Amino acid sequence: MAESGSKACWFALGVLLGTVAGGALACSARATAGQRELRQPDAPLLPADVTSDQVLTDAATDVVEYRGFVIHVFCHALGMGRFKALCDIWESGAVVLEGGAPPTAHPTPDEARAAAIAWAQQWVQRNG
Repeated sequence: MAESGSKACWFALGVLLGTVAGGALACSARATAGQRELRQPDAPLLPADVTSDQVLTDAATDVVEYRGFVIHVFCHALGMGRFKALCDIWESGAVVLEGGAPPTAHPTPDEARAAAIAWAQQWVQRNG
C-alpha cells in the first residue's frame, strides 16, 4: 500500500512541475510577443515624401461603369516609383471578380489605374 501512495505522490509532483513550467513558458511567450515590432512583413514601402507620389488608401480610387458592370479600382504603392492597381468587378450589386489586375507594376499611380481599367474592360468583354 505504501508503494501506491508513493507513485501518486510522484505523479502529483510531475503534474505540479509541468504546470509551473507551462505557466513560465506562457509568460515568456507573452513578453516576447509584446516586444516584437508590430510591422507586417509584406507592408508596402512608401517613399519618404509621400506627397510626391500621392497618398494611396484602401478606398477605391476610381469607379467606372462599363457594359452594366461597375469596376472599382484600388491603387497601391509597392515602393519607390512602383505602383499596382487591383480591381473588383460588380454586377447587379454582387462581386463577380475580386482583386483582378494585370500582372505588372507601373511607374505612376495613373498608369497603374489606366492599365487596371483596361484589363477590367477586357475581362468584362470576355466574361460578361
